[in-house]
Amino acid sequence: MTELFQLEFFRNALVMSILLGALFGILSFFVVMRKMSFLGAGIAHTAFGGVALGVLLGIDPFLTSLAFCVASAILIGKLVRHGKISFDIGIGIFFSFSMALGAIFLSLKKGYSFDLMSYLFGNILGVTAADTHIALAALLAFTPFIVIFMRRILFMTMDEEVAAVSGVRTGALDTALLVFLAGIIVISIKIVGIILVSALVVLPASFGLLISRDYRKVILSGVLFATTVMVGGLFLSYILDMPAGATMVTAGTLLYFISLTVAKKISPDR
Repeated sequence: MTELFQLEFFRNALVMSILLGALFGILSFFVVMRKMSFLGAGIAHTAFGGVALGVLLGIDPFLTSLAFCVASAILIGKLVRHGKISFDIGIGIFFSFSMALGAIFLSLKKGYSFDLMSYLFGNILGVTAADTHIALAALLAFTPFIVIFMRRILFMTMDEEVAAVSGVRTGALDTALLVFLAGIIVISIKIVGIILVSALVVLPASFGLLISRDYRKVILSGVLFATTVMVGGLFLSYILDMPAGATMVTAGTLLYFISLTVAKKISPDR
């Protein structure tokens, strides 16, 4: 096992897993509490159109998928906030539209030799030191944002109309959360993949809510859960010779349902 740490790609993947564990652990609480879980899945799949656009234009797919996802998240948020459409409708439209655009972009790129599967299901071989730096920068930006605006976000989550009347800039906060959601999803695509990443948006907070109703404990439990699942899944994928992203999500899902079963036996009223 020690030989793994001599491999640069594995060291990068390990650091990335720890950073993403912290990011998803914090983010998941706000996504679940604001009932934006389906939005996470929609944004993740929207990245396909951005990746395909990058392939077509010969640009780094990370940049195009980031721009694509952030723009889609903000647009969906604006449309929903102004009562034009519901979240479900907006996500359904953008989900399908982005996938369709992705298919068209790839069809226009004749004879492309691009490993699309690594973006769909993740590939730890593709994680670089630059990716870990981006993830660290996201964590250093996201954590202070949450600390500073925690009470206002919680107030907005409890009663958005009252929060707005009380002076909370709910629109700006909601947009900022959507931007972070899109950014963190895109950052994680290389290791988890477009298809699987939405599970990590939901599972940490869902696990945390089995432990406590105190938001501090929920977030802390979510961070520990996500980090354990990602790091443990990384090592388990090596031992079992299976894809890292799929192993992480499978392990996380199994751990959640085992925890749910135990919680039900301990406290039947849950």
